[in-house]
Amino acid sequence: MDPSVNLRQEQLVDLVDAKSTLSGSGSDEADAAGFNESKPVETLPVGPIPKRKGSVFLNTPTAPNAKLYSMNGAKRGKVLIFDQVTFDDKSYPKRTGTDKDVERLYHGLPRLGFQKENIEVYEDMNSSEIYRTAVKLENDADLEKSDCLVVVILTHGEENDMLMAKDGQYSLYKFIENFTPTTLNSMAGKPKLFIVQACRGKKLDHGVQLRASQIQTDSAKDQVDSQTKIFTYPEFADLVVVMSSHHGHYSFRNEQGSWLIQELCTVIESCDLETDSIYDILTETNNAVSKRISNSDGELDKKKQIPSFYSTLTKKLYFRPSK
Repeated sequence: MDPSVNLRQEQLVDLVDAKSTLSGSGSDEADAAGFNESKPVETLPVGPIPKRKGSVFLNTPTAPNAKLYSMNGAKRGKVLIFDQVTFDDKSYPKRTGTDKDVERLYHGLPRLGFQKENIEVYEDMNSSEIYRTAVKLENDADLEKSDCLVVVILTHGEENDMLMAKDGQYSLYKFIENFTPTTLNSMAGKPKLFIVQACRGKKLDHGVQLRASQIQTDSAKDQVDSQTKIFTYPEFADLVVVMSSHHGHYSFRNEQGSWLIQELCTVIESCDLETDSIYDILTETNNAVSKRISNSDGELDKKKQIPSFYSTLTKKLYFRPSK
């Protein structure tokens, strides 16, 4: 673990992954659009996503009645890191500290079973290059032997989950369509994790004062369908989409990296892989980020952030060592 991560928080400048129209030398900035109105960034056209031709049925290592995703393949999987540092549109500032996020991910993700040689970093790609990289996965033989796939996107962002490539915007959810079973046959029925460090709008989280008290809740029992050997499955199942902030809000970053990636890697490095599922890891990450407070001048000072994650997983996901 990088010892500089333990620097006192007040010494770091927190930035936000968004367009900057703020003046002054603040400590905490956001990876999102500024507070003032500005010209819209051109959204680059992207052609139709190609569909692979194949058999009627796609193979998957996990049976429909299984409680857990199968994670005993020859390979744990592939990690793609799209790291956007600089942008053609100079109203988007250089993303200082993103190199620290890449470094933490490169050293932290192997604890989940990913080999370093299977972690690929792509820096400052145009939108067309990002899409082509995803399309090339269709012919990646290693994915046939892989348990899962992780895609990390480190960039500036706008409302409606529009992300910045070097030359313009692209849609997160349009991009994710490249990873459905009809497009990426080799990952059918396998978990696919997307981690996005980017702002999602211009809102700031001012925080709220709470007082702890006990409450009681009821939990319903899970209903399990009967097993079938061949079954119809939702195209957008098996996804986890991790966002660095709540919808419409800024995401903070400083010279030591982003709040989300740094806390996520800290949790990964310390979690119990035998008992902690992906939900445990992400919930603990949410908790860690929620305890941070921004250090900046002006309106960005003393603000909060809460990550969020969206899941269509149908099984429990653990990153236990392969047996």
